[in-house]
Order: sequence, then C-alpha cells, then structure tokens
Amino acid sequence: MKPSPGAEALLADLGRRGLAEAEIFEKSGRSRRFVREAGGVDPEGSVRMTQAMATEAGWALRAGDRRRSLFCAATGSADPGLELPEPSPHPLRLPDPTMAAGGTVLDAGGGPWSAPAEFDTPLATESVAATLLSSIERELRRELPGSRLRQAWLEDGAAEWTLLSTSGLRAESRARAAYLRLEVEDRGRRCLFEGAEREARRFEPRALALRLADRLSALADNGERSATGVVAPGLPLLLAAPLAARLVQALAPLFLGPAASDRLLALGAFSAALSLVDDGRLAEGVLVSPVDGEGLPSGRVRLVEQGRFVQPLLAWWEAGRAAVPGCARRASWRDLPRRAPTHLFVEPGPTPVADLVEAGGAGAYLLDAEGAVRIDPSSLAFEVAVSGLHLAAGRAVSPLGRVRLCGDVAGLLAGIRELGRDLSFVPGDGMFGAPSMLVSGLRVLAG
Repeated sequence: MKPSPGAEALLADLGRRGLAEAEIFEKSGRSRRFVREAGGVDPEGSVRMTQAMATEAGWALRAGDRRRSLFCAATGSADPGLELPEPSPHPLRLPDPTMAAGGTVLDAGGGPWSAPAEFDTPLATESVAATLLSSIERELRRELPGSRLRQAWLEDGAAEWTLLSTSGLRAESRARAAYLRLEVEDRGRRCLFEGAEREARRFEPRALALRLADRLSALADNGERSATGVVAPGLPLLLAAPLAARLVQALAPLFLGPAASDRLLALGAFSAALSLVDDGRLAEGVLVSPVDGEGLPSGRVRLVEQGRFVQPLLAWWEAGRAAVPGCARRASWRDLPRRAPTHLFVEPGPTPVADLVEAGGAGAYLLDAEGAVRIDPSSLAFEVAVSGLHLAAGRAVSPLGRVRLCGDVAGLLAGIRELGRDLSFVPGDGMFGAPSMLVSGLRVLAG
C-alpha cells in the first residue's frame, strides 16, 4: 500500500496552516466472520452457520508543534480539504527517521524482512470454515462421544497500512490473522478455547479436539474431592504451555513502562531458567511486522535473561537517548498509538514435555486456565481456575476436578525449575507465549 494522493497533498498543506509537524496514517482491511451455533441440548441436534464480510478503510492525522496538537480520524482516503479541529494545548512529539537502532535512517522495511507467504493467501471461504469447525467437532466426539461444540467463532482478516510524516519518515506494512473461539461441553462441563494463527488453515482440528477433550475430562468430579481435590503443599506442579502463556499475559503489565524497573527489582531474584523476550519480528508470529504502528523498526527486546532483569519494554518517548525497537501499536486507524507488547514470551528450554511429566513425581499436571487470571495489585497474589490431572510416580492418573492455582508473582518467577521445548501462544492485547513449566512454590486448592 502506498500513500494516497490526498495524504501527500494534505501533508504538504499543513505547514501553510501553521502546523509544523504532522503524521498521516492510512489503513484498509477486510475480514470474514463465521459463527456456528448448536441448537438445543442434543449433541446430534441442528446446527446453524452464519457468515458476514466487512471491508474498511480509514485514516488519521496527528499534527502540531511543541505548544499544541490535534488528532482527527475519518473513513475513506485522506482528504486535503478537511476542516481540522482546533488544536489542544498539548505538545506533539513524533518519531523521526534517525530513531532506528544505531542511528541509521529508516527505510520502508526497517531492515531485511520479507512478508510471510500467508499474507498473500485468500481469506477463508464458507466451505473452508465449515470444514474446519465440523472437523473439530467430529474429532472431539471421537474422544468424548457425548460432547458437542456449542458455539464456534472464526474470523479471518487481512489489512495493510502506510504512514508518512513531515520528518521524512515513511513506512508501510501488512497484517494477516485468523481468530478462533470455541465453546465445548460434555455432561455439564464446559471449556472455552481462544487461539490465533496467521490464517485459518493453520488450525489443526485433531490437536484442538484432543486438547479440549483432555480439559473436559480433567474437570470431571471423581467422587473423592476431600481426598483428591487438593494437591499436597510442596509438591512440584507442571504447568502446560497454554496455562503458562495465560500467566505471562497476566504478568505482562508488570514489565511495561519506566516504572517497571523498581517494581520488578523489588520482587527479588528470578529463576535462572527464566528468559523473557518481546519480539515484533518473530518469524512465526501472528503479529509479525517490520515496523511498529509509528513506522519505527520492530525487533527483539530481552526483558529478563537467565533470571536477570535487563530492562522493561519501553516506547521511544520513554527510552531517552537509548535506541529501542519500535513497540507502538494502533488498535485501529481511529486510535492513537500506544506502547504494547507484540509477541511477549518465555524462551523455551530443551526438555521434552514427557520428561517434565515424569519429573512432576506425585504433584499435578495443570492443563489450562478455565477463567481469567486474577492478580491483587497490592500483594501481587494471584489465582486462576484450572483443569488438570493428578500425577503419581510421574504419570497422570486421575482428574483434579474444579480447582484453583494460587500463588504470588515473586514465587512464580523464582520457582521455575525447568522449561519444556514446546512453545504455545495465546491472544490478548498482543500475543503471549510460554513453554510447559515445572514449578515449585505454588498451590492447588479446591475450586
């Protein structure tokens, strides 16, 4: 996507309107949404499938100087004849091309980068969506005959954008993502799955069904809640990658912004097994892009390295003279850019998951979060409803039923004993990832 003629004309005219600095952001996108709903309570009952398609184009302007600024946004292409709002008495700060790492001038790609092949694939059709969702339900029923897919939501989209500014900064990028939400049930037990891939064809029905079947089975009440509903304190816990990723998502705000340094240093030592990274150019990442939402080169930032806190995630306006990769994101063309993680993840270790299960001894294997992670802002204690299995001699033997994982942030970050080589991401305000983790110092309580 290239800047529209209207954007070029408007940018040239803003100086004559007394606005010395300006930036114009233009974006267009399209998406298809498919919703599949089961009717009634009968697993073999009727199924209704609906679809909708949307296209959107819009642009936004930031302009001003050191004393005042304005922001406006509109649909369509940039209009050089637009009547601008009155500026507010707030200074405007825009990035400039020399903010690329090393002081080099930024080009459109921000360095060597080529768009993934999925960026050029067509959006999912109704037949593709129907095949995917029916395959997931078929595989789920193969594992649990009485189960069903209550509701499924698949949205597949693509977008492109361009940015130009009076400083000479010009950038462009593209995006491609598919979001899948599944709600399944079996004999009164329900689970929710949310995932994102670069395109719908990347979702694997068999793998998703097995994961959901395991969670539903783990929520079963085996009739011995008083004896088996709580894991004995002090025993190791194995957190499966999807659960660990949700914990990373919940902890993410602690690692953002200048105030994070004092906050994290006060927590004490972290496990030497822990390395935490944010990477806007992660090769397989759903949100991969050569530049961020302000046109600055994206890249890899080490926040924690082998247990040592290195730095928080900072935007350029927070970093002073330090050169940092771009990490500004625009929720849409209507929104101002803000600092946000892109792919924030714990780096995986070398250990196969099967070996971690064996190392779990008589503890528990916790499969996934069954609700939101709640963190007390004062004490940093947390808890989350989870599904999981009892371990005996390093083997999964029985369901835990409805339980909660409890602990505090300092204990979690210090208690990581070993990391798996699997790496799983979950969507949120960014993508958050982690491998399976063998941890100590956390508790499992009856739910």
